[in-house]
Amino acid sequence: MTPAPRLTLRPGLLGDLPFVLSLAPRLVVSAPPWRDQAAMLREYDTLLGAALTDPEPGSAVLIACASGVPAGFTLLYWHSDDHSVFVKDLAVAEASEGLGVGRFLMDAVQRWGQQQGAQEIMLKTSWYNARAREFYAAQGFREDHVTLVLRLDQ
Repeated sequence: MTPAPRLTLRPGLLGDLPFVLSLAPRLVVSAPPWRDQAAMLREYDTLLGAALTDPEPGSAVLIACASGVPAGFTLLYWHSDDHSVFVKDLAVAEASEGLGVGRFLMDAVQRWGQQQGAQEIMLKTSWYNARAREFYAAQGFREDHVTLVLRLDQ
């Protein structure tokens, strides 16, 4: 039996952009069928590039590494007005699934939030992403709001 890899955490660096962008398809695959996944991926090119090159104040990109190799990331925003952390995105490389990388990142999110003085952590995931919803429920998250969308460009 192969031992579990050692997981470490570090801040995202500009050199991580290709890795982070390689996970963007995993962030849109469970989008509702009426969403334009290609457009969503283009938006991620801009969002993730800016998060690593010109981060907003109070934001962070955290990279989880398995035995020194990037295995997943999360993009976080601190909202001081309501003392909350918003997890914009979290993705694990397919090759690293089942290694505990997602749980490791969520533990890091909690620590990061506590350092900011957060009272809660919020995130959104697609209703269609049952796997993610189950994962977050297992981490102690409870469903709160329902977002309804009316597309005006169709």
